[in-house]
Amino acid sequence: MKSKYTYTGIAVAVAISITVIISTQLNTSQKNTGEEVGTSALDLDFSYEEANSDLKTALESHHINMSNPIRFSSQTDINQNCNFLSDPKKQALVKYCTSTELRDTRGSFLGDISMVGSVTAPGLVIVALQLDPMLTSYDNVKNVFGAVINETVCQCWDKERPGGYATLSDMVNALRDFHINGKKPNSTTHSIPLVNKHFEIELSTNEHGYLWKLLVAR
Repeated sequence: MKSKYTYTGIAVAVAISITVIISTQLNTSQKNTGEEVGTSALDLDFSYEEANSDLKTALESHHINMSNPIRFSSQTDINQNCNFLSDPKKQALVKYCTSTELRDTRGSFLGDISMVGSVTAPGLVIVALQLDPMLTSYDNVKNVFGAVINETVCQCWDKERPGGYATLSDMVNALRDFHINGKKPNSTTHSIPLVNKHFEIELSTNEHGYLWKLLVAR
């Protein structure tokens, strides 16, 4: 059994990929000098505590156990455990981070959920799930991503149909098929607007199988 701290493939791959969805927003926040200390224009409309608590409850209904969050507030700890942005100037805007791990009913490690942002609220939610080459736990991808979108964006997929997909399952299936039939190691939906936020789903092939990622930001 591998924990999030020994499963280096997830951390490295996520750190490399997260740049596009929040690039414009981060550049905007750097120019905003009128923000109250400790807050950011990038802040999502919920606290770390609220989101982690709601997600833990939502995932329990899918028989997925989410650990209590580990909190990082010192710059040293953030740089070591929550270094997701390749641009040092953008990474320096991260002042707080929480990290939780996900396990199935057998106790097997599925992945993790990280939230980074200001000390007041997260500006980016990052979900990373590692699946084996046979996609054995494929339904968990849909269940976890669905819970995260419902709790951090909105419970409005049926009405909004983001990306033109009737369901999240349809979007995930389409990305899976596109990736498996393609020749590139990385595939993405690109940034998709939903209400007043954006999300992006990414799929990468690695030595362990397939790494699925979901990013949520303003």
